[in-house]
Amino acid sequence: MENVISLTDHIKNKYDENLITKIELCRIRDDIEQKLNNISSIENNELAVSLSSGRYSAMKLTKLIGKEETIQFFKDCIETASKS
Repeated sequence: MENVISLTDHIKNKYDENLITKIELCRIRDDIEQKLNNISSIENNELAVSLSSGRYSAMKLTKLIGKEETIQFFKDCIETASKS
């Protein structure tokens, strides 16, 4: 998947920006997306993998950055997906 969403826009100030760099976020994102694609193929069930990863993400992000920022992140993701 192509990167259009700026992940760094969704990092709260409580994180040290020196520790979480844009390069690191992109590397991790690409690695996770590849793993999810692989699991989707192995399981032959993109919907189940997408729902599971989305649930994990929504729950963790809400705890890490708060509800409103999490909602905005998902809105940005949906907007990006709509453009492709």
